[in-house]
Amino acid sequence: MTSQQSKPSPFLNANGWSRFFHSWIPQLLDKSHKQKTLNLDDLYDLLPQYKSVVLTEKLKNNWIDDINSHPNKPSLVRATVRTTGWKPFLIGCLLLPERITSIIQPLLIIFLMDFFEPCSTMSIKFAWFLAILCVLTTLFSSFFHHRFYYSIQVYGMQMRVAYHGLIYQKILSLSSHSLNKFSSGEITNLFSNDADQIDRAINNINHLWLAPIDIIAMIICFWYFIKYVTFVAIGYTLVLVLVISLVGRILVRFRTKILEQTDQRVKIMSEIIKSMRIVKMYCWESAFEKKISLVRKHEIIRYGLTVILDSIHLLFSHSYVCITFMIMYGTMWSLGIHFDTRFFTIASCMLMHLANALLSIGYAIRHLANYLPAAKRIQVFLLFEESQRDSRLESTSNESSSNIHLSTYKTDAPPKLTKNICKVECNVKHAQWEQNAVFSLKNIIFHAHPGDLICIIGPVGSGKSSLLQTLTGEIAFFDGKVRLRGSFCYVPQEPWIFSSTVKKNIIFGKNYDGHLFRQVIRAAALEA
Repeated sequence: MTSQQSKPSPFLNANGWSRFFHSWIPQLLDKSHKQKTLNLDDLYDLLPQYKSVVLTEKLKNNWIDDINSHPNKPSLVRATVRTTGWKPFLIGCLLLPERITSIIQPLLIIFLMDFFEPCSTMSIKFAWFLAILCVLTTLFSSFFHHRFYYSIQVYGMQMRVAYHGLIYQKILSLSSHSLNKFSSGEITNLFSNDADQIDRAINNINHLWLAPIDIIAMIICFWYFIKYVTFVAIGYTLVLVLVISLVGRILVRFRTKILEQTDQRVKIMSEIIKSMRIVKMYCWESAFEKKISLVRKHEIIRYGLTVILDSIHLLFSHSYVCITFMIMYGTMWSLGIHFDTRFFTIASCMLMHLANALLSIGYAIRHLANYLPAAKRIQVFLLFEESQRDSRLESTSNESSSNIHLSTYKTDAPPKLTKNICKVECNVKHAQWEQNAVFSLKNIIFHAHPGDLICIIGPVGSGKSSLLQTLTGEIAFFDGKVRLRGSFCYVPQEPWIFSSTVKKNIIFGKNYDGHLFRQVIRAAALEA
């Protein structure tokens, strides 16, 4: 696999016809067929509107605006609606022609059936015309159907990327105190599960307003053919809609409980893996196994109840046509109303269309029920406090020429930095990790210059590490003034080493510098 080079997408210069029918893609498909594979160099550049930076920035700005306008009760759903606007619903309008043709086609078939009656007066040309119209309506319907699903899935993908980018940026700006509240498993769950729910919700949200239109249109058609018997179908349809809505509300609650149980299980597992040596040393395997089994049991029970509710919804949706037919025919037979093959044809087509509408609205409610609690979880994560180092600290690098004052008293001596440039100014009036907490740092004042050695002495829990966290801007609630002037290095109490060689841990993604690497090895006492 070769490295990727800049290659503008032909979509940018394609005309409307080519974009609509994707005729700019065959060149790439031909290359794939000839090479039997595709390399990175063969792929086109990402379109500007699909870049994660653009998508994330738009959602982030709306989220910040929502926090500013509703500081007491911000809503990620509201920010998402502002970001999407009316575009998903405009895309949903592509389904209207499909819905219209689904109603027209059964009527055309009924008129065409007159041609096959023994005493039909319909000309063969008109019959051919009706037959061609039936075929064209199918093509017309499939054309808009596929165009809708392509457009809505692309837009759902864009919003999913925006959610991922927003979560990723939040992770980079979280304070260490906030990071301790979330395990890596929970953050992974936000990416892999919760953020994906917006994609599925957008893909199905249009059915919430299209399905009622379908139901009204079908009721009008039934009223034209069977008059008052229509109320039988209306009654059963309304019952199904109420059942589906009730199931959707219950699913929201179950989904919230399932996510809570999943978070609890992931958090416990992360703690066990992190402290595996201690668990084995004290022989706590059985105790933790029982705890995990209990949490998993509750999680599976709720999953089982969710599956049962989904099964009830699918049972009603798939049996809708048969049950409605039985009720309508029974009512018509008891009232002595005549029905023939024409009525059977249009009734079967209309009821199948209604069944699909009910199934679609059920899927829409289900995915919306999954999205709402997922959005709340992401919202809680986004509201965690961030590191205040950027707004609280004034740090300048001594590598900048504007901030370096060289000594000129001795021309033969090496230049050195004056003490009033590199220094730490600390004036902590009040600092604590949580608001109204019992423990807090108060009235700590000192200045440090290059060459100074300052020792902070105290028992465990007296606030030594908290003071250092205050200097780096990690502490949550702070009142005072801290200024860092120059270049500084903070060595945390707990080292972080990823699973790789010592060399890669030292380089940490940067270019290898042999001289600097040997200096680090010598300073860290890692020489053989």
